[in-house]
Amino acid sequence: MKLLKTFIAIAVLFLSLNFGFSQVKSGLLPQFNGYMQIRAYSDLGTYYNFSVRRLKLWIKSSPDNSHWSYKIQTTFSSRKNEQFFLQDVKIGYKTANFTFNIGQFVPQFSLQRFQPDYRLPVIERADVIKCLIPDGTLGVRDLGIQVGWHNSTKTFNSFVGVFNGYGIKKFRFKNQGFLITHKTYLNLKLNQLTVKTGYSLQFRRAKDLQLPKILPDTVLFNGNDLRFNLFLMLKSPAFHLQTEYIRAFLNQKIAYGYYVLAAYKIKKSQFVAAYGKYYDLISSTDDLPNFRLGYNYLINGDKIKLSFDNYFKLLNNRPENYQFSIQLQVFLH
Repeated sequence: MKLLKTFIAIAVLFLSLNFGFSQVKSGLLPQFNGYMQIRAYSDLGTYYNFSVRRLKLWIKSSPDNSHWSYKIQTTFSSRKNEQFFLQDVKIGYKTANFTFNIGQFVPQFSLQRFQPDYRLPVIERADVIKCLIPDGTLGVRDLGIQVGWHNSTKTFNSFVGVFNGYGIKKFRFKNQGFLITHKTYLNLKLNQLTVKTGYSLQFRRAKDLQLPKILPDTVLFNGNDLRFNLFLMLKSPAFHLQTEYIRAFLNQKIAYGYYVLAAYKIKKSQFVAAYGKYYDLISSTDDLPNFRLGYNYLINGDKIKLSFDNYFKLLNNRPENYQFSIQLQVFLH
């Protein structure tokens, strides 16, 4: 509740500035929005549960021609012990071809990580994305600075960032590591078809870094952490197909994974299928391929959406760890 009160106080402050100083350029005036995802899930046998998958709130500057921007974002989830979690705190500056961001935010790496979860056809991101992006199991975000460049048509986009390299779940006063990220992609439009393809790179110098869901919890990683990512997306008004591959070199050990996602939309109905594999460096995990088969009813586009999801792994051609989910997504406005 303390973080929620802080967020509300910040919102009130910004709104007061909006009301009291109307002479400020409109680009710096705040916009408030958010959404909630309420989920019920079960294996249709031994357990049944309800959860708040996400309650996400943010304040950001309105999008216009202003050079300066800012964003503050927090989220609440039943998976986070019923506590609000401060995600983004960043200041941005842009010119015709350059962008600069400083603060706490997600480093540019991967395709799916930069597709908002409320727009995704699936109710969860792929396992390899959740685990092998630079800070996937370290709070997703990091603290640092990032520079981007794009051409006038934004068909070519490239980013370079320098960060602390240990995520945001704890702060180190005497950090001995660093993280460098790079991402480049093409964004092409061919009639009604959008093609996005590119790559991401990461180099981290780590010191006593725990990497949950990649290495055993008892291991503190020291040394060089090098990762690369390849991605491709084809999207039309009705059809959506995308795939990604990530490979991580942790000194002499390798973790990797990939996914393929397809969706087809007919009016307010969207049919979804996904396949993925993730190979970690933990001997006790099964590393089995996983499948998702789903259906979304777009009541009001992404603003009000009802999703049905079937998730399972495959062992010797037999389904394992089956889970059925129903999720309702509603925007605040």
